[in-house]
Amino acid sequence: MDGHFSSSKPIGVFTWMMRLEGKKLTFMHLLLISASIYLMYCDTSTAETSNVFEKFHLIFRHANLISKILWIVTLRSKRWQYIDLIDLFENQTRCNLGNARVYRHFTKIRRLYSCLFIMYIVQCILMAVFDSFITIIHDPNDYVHFWKILTFGLIKAVSLVVHPLYFQFLVESCLHIHACWLTVEEHIRSLKNIDSRALTIEKIREVRSMYSIAAVITEKMDSFLRFPIAIFFAFLTMANFIFFVQFWNEFSIDKLIHFVWRFNYLLFVIWNMIYIHHLSYKSFDEVYSLSYGKHSFQVNNDVHLFLDRIEQSNVGFSFLKISLITPTFATSLASTTLTFVLSLPSLVEGSI
Repeated sequence: MDGHFSSSKPIGVFTWMMRLEGKKLTFMHLLLISASIYLMYCDTSTAETSNVFEKFHLIFRHANLISKILWIVTLRSKRWQYIDLIDLFENQTRCNLGNARVYRHFTKIRRLYSCLFIMYIVQCILMAVFDSFITIIHDPNDYVHFWKILTFGLIKAVSLVVHPLYFQFLVESCLHIHACWLTVEEHIRSLKNIDSRALTIEKIREVRSMYSIAAVITEKMDSFLRFPIAIFFAFLTMANFIFFVQFWNEFSIDKLIHFVWRFNYLLFVIWNMIYIHHLSYKSFDEVYSLSYGKHSFQVNNDVHLFLDRIEQSNVGFSFLKISLITPTFATSLASTTLTFVLSLPSLVEGSI
């Protein structure tokens, strides 16, 4: 990270891949596709297909992985759209997103993500190469077999890290939108610090224009991420439920750790999406406080126009443009999941 300025730019492997071209990008796509095919082959050959939930879990895992890889490959033709979108706010408002408040917010969120990623590394990636160490312990002279298992274990690890890196891309995209709205909020607060006699229509309209630009960028980012967000909710929510049924039916420490990791990731990503709507609507309270001041008629009129603009906005990420991702949406999702969980006894009994 290069100072506060770069802290507002999305980071991660997928973001880095968007800047690749030619053979390098083709190589990364072929590596991901090959690793995914190998992982699905390993899962299919070792899966217990006698249990109905094992079958469903396997199908959802493969469908989830395939959909993510396909979306990553399709980014080849749309990557510049994302790059331009990242620079759009600063280009149109001439404001630097790398302020101190954004830096602190990004640092906190990225540290939380790092903790979740390390959990995933410990549980999944090390397990993918664990067989190679067992092999060399049992047969120290069989280096050919050792390197073969290690190589295929690392290939499998590549496909396994697609999931946390995919979540990182979603979170980093959310963080960039957070930065836009935090900057808007800072400029609205700066209006409150201006003497009522010095506050002009031009200054209010400048911040109102900044609000509109942030709203447009949020809408464009939501459209760009429509398919990834749908994948996230559709597959991860259902896969978590299936995994919970398996955990309920057959307890193990490994399954418990995996379930805790999945659930924490679900909450983490959803919170970052909800926070976008929270920041956009939080501007209403900041602007409303301006109306208490003794301003001229023209200034008060512009303040009320600003409030009307915020009230009429329905800003935030959405699920397939059907439902805005808000606390209400998360509550409905939790209620639906709870309904399924309450039916666990009959589901487990029927699967045995």
